[in-house]
Parts: sequence; structure tokens; C-alpha cells
Amino acid sequence: MTSDVLRPGDRIELSGGYDFEPAWLDGRSSLLGKVTSFIPGQNDLPAAVVALDDPVRVYGISGSTVVIEQRYVGATWTATGVVHVELCDFEPDPSRWQDRRQGKWVESHAQYKKVD
Repeated sequence: MTSDVLRPGDRIELSGGYDFEPAWLDGRSSLLGKVTSFIPGQNDLPAAVVALDDPVRVYGISGSTVVIEQRYVGATWTATGVVHVELCDFEPDPSRWQDRRQGKWVESHAQYKKVD
């Protein structure tokens, strides 16, 4: 179903994490944002760049852009999934993670879902 594919312009909600009260959520239950683009990821699957509705401050960095990458091998960009979260205080270049300026990895087990 094409509506299940995550695309630039889609709104998503990010939540959850490895800890009971994940620090990366900055005291909130979830974060909302819009997928602005896909850039090369660490592996074969592209990473999604998300402009958050509100900035987040965690681990000494404040930013309103996150790069999310699929957590599990074989996963694809569908309407929901589990992702790594990289918080950026800059707009990431469209280069592989290994070849670009990197943000701060703030979560390894976040969940995302498309919202209306």
C-alpha cells in the first residue's frame, strides 16, 4: 500500500526508547515533526531527516533536527518502525553518516509512526 510508505512531507510522532523515561524526549511523552528529506544512511537504507516542531535539549546539545535510521536489518520506511535517533544542531549534509558532520546519538530504540 503506497500510503504506508514514509515520504518527505509526512508528519511523524517519535516516542519511546531504551529507558523508562527517555532523556532524549526532554520531559515529553513524544515529539512531533515532519520528514524533510532522506539522505544516505550508515548502511544501504537511507536515513530520514526530520524537522521537529519544537527544539529538544539533551546531553549538552539543543536542536530541532533529527536524523533517524532504521534499527533492524531488513526494515524499510513504512508507517511505523523502530529507529536510532541522532540530534543535530545543524542541517545534515546529504552524505553518508561516516562522511558527514555528525550530530549526537541520543537514542537507539525510539519508535516512529506517521500521523495525520
